[in-house]
Amino acid sequence: MHNRYVEFAATYSGVREVDFFLAKSLASVLDRQNDELFFFSVVACSQALREGHSCLQLTEWAETTQWEKIEQESERSGGYQFPSFSDWDQHLTALSVTPAAGHPIVYEAGRLYLRRYWQFEDEVAQAIRKFSHEVPFDQSRALQALTMLFGDQSASDRSEIDWQKTSVANALGKQFSIITGGPGTGKTTTVTKLLVALCEVFDEPFNIKMVAPTGKAAQRLTESISNAKSALQADYQISEKVLDSVPDEAMTIHRLLGVIPRHHQFRFNESNLLTLDILLVDEASMVDLPLMARLFRALPEHARVILLGDSNQLPSVAAGSVLADIAPDPHPGYSASNANLLNALTGYGLPLSNETPVDHLTKLVKSYRFKDDGGIGQLAKTIINGDVKASWNLLKDEAQEVHLSEHGDFNRWLHQLVESHYLSINRCGDVQQALEAFSAFRILAATRSGDHGVEVINSEIDRMIKRHLGVAINTMFYHGCPIMITENSYESGLFNGDIGIIWRHEDRLQAAFPGSDGQIRWLNLSRLPSFELVYAMTIHKTQGSEFTRIAIVLPEYHSRILSRELIYTGVTRAKRQLEVYCTKQVWGKSLAKRVSRNSGLFDKLYREKPQIDLFDF
Repeated sequence: MHNRYVEFAATYSGVREVDFFLAKSLASVLDRQNDELFFFSVVACSQALREGHSCLQLTEWAETTQWEKIEQESERSGGYQFPSFSDWDQHLTALSVTPAAGHPIVYEAGRLYLRRYWQFEDEVAQAIRKFSHEVPFDQSRALQALTMLFGDQSASDRSEIDWQKTSVANALGKQFSIITGGPGTGKTTTVTKLLVALCEVFDEPFNIKMVAPTGKAAQRLTESISNAKSALQADYQISEKVLDSVPDEAMTIHRLLGVIPRHHQFRFNESNLLTLDILLVDEASMVDLPLMARLFRALPEHARVILLGDSNQLPSVAAGSVLADIAPDPHPGYSASNANLLNALTGYGLPLSNETPVDHLTKLVKSYRFKDDGGIGQLAKTIINGDVKASWNLLKDEAQEVHLSEHGDFNRWLHQLVESHYLSINRCGDVQQALEAFSAFRILAATRSGDHGVEVINSEIDRMIKRHLGVAINTMFYHGCPIMITENSYESGLFNGDIGIIWRHEDRLQAAFPGSDGQIRWLNLSRLPSFELVYAMTIHKTQGSEFTRIAIVLPEYHSRILSRELIYTGVTRAKRQLEVYCTKQVWGKSLAKRVSRNSGLFDKLYREKPQIDLFDF
């Protein structure tokens, strides 16, 4: 390898060792050891992947200077200068690293990929096109089902579109459909009605599976679907046969696919397909690109796929932002044929697309959790719109639902929260009551580390409660101590994100976790998988959860992790009351930043012509 590359790794700040050695390896494989631009392009591509992008978007890096050069210990100067897009594009095009070339790096339409991620992205695009078929159905039966579930509207009722009814009507004839919406818009109620309507219209005993990305999200989906089924059973004349077809329990995507210990592949794949007719995926915004590709691989050709989620929430932790890519917001409109069909089923005149219609997507817009003039709902809207002034004024207005705690004595503020919400938990009459009391409130932090991070907050609250109880500071477990599991443990049946409480049971301390059947699961402390205290959680960890009241803590100074989507996700975890501890400067900078994940998935689905399937994935 040329000496200047070794010098580059040693003298430029911000370059990770893994990026350097990947670039060195690929330069050797493609015999481009002296190609400086190729080498630095791979370094940039690897860095972009670590930041959550599925590819390097050349237009964002062209003519920029990266990786500040360290001349001496105290002196720094400009780093590597990337060329213009046209020169860079010409250089990479000449290398013939197209998808068909089979090289470990792929250049396509101004995007540079590691081949594995180009394959994941192309596979998801091809799978969505493959499943995007119309399914013929009896319109008269569909009208009967819609009338049963939503009532028979008069012409005067049709001035305002019922998007829940429209979502169900739109998905009836689609093999692939997406339903998006913010918190409280009734996504699980809608999808439960959709599953019932499918059973009524097609009169088939469908094998339905429901999944979510995390154990906590799967538990929430189980509870929500169970509540929705109970409400439907009470309010509508739905047969037991149809209701029994809708599952009572959701599971994680990993559990559905079948985890193979110490292996990145799953038991179910393209060679061993799942046995199901309908797959419902909740919290789809949390599903990363590789997992979505592997999920599609395992589906039988006849399967219906329904994705449910909020595209304004944080994207997945790993690479990709699949839901945001395939569910454009605002909705671009429907094709004339689809709009006419929906009009026949619902009586609503729906918007037509001027360019590329997206018929498989419906967005719920009315919140049933937040009042139109309520603080939390209004705050969420201003946040996602990036309106710093309006959102800050809502916080300062001190409405009943929202409250701002500007900087003061942080520990004193924490102590007030502990007194109001946590000190009484260990005095609850039984563990069920304690779990319910604990689940009503949570402190959400943006970061794990730092003075206002989860680790410091949990440690400080732990000390406060131990002093109050007269428990030794070095004691690990005590009556009423809440914990969160941080790994998947199939042996114990506990998964990353599961929350329980330490409770005195049968004259000794044990760990209690709520079961999917509503019963308490008890576990000896010695059998616990990895766990941590959970008085406070990162906002990332709360996706798929909701609490009656929350307090959000932002860092003292702006952090790269802060964004509009992070704040929106945190705020919308609250059902009734929200308190925010931050400065105006940090709040403003957070809302000014949007999470943007570079990928080619949107273009491949809606702009570019389909590529020939060149690979057996």
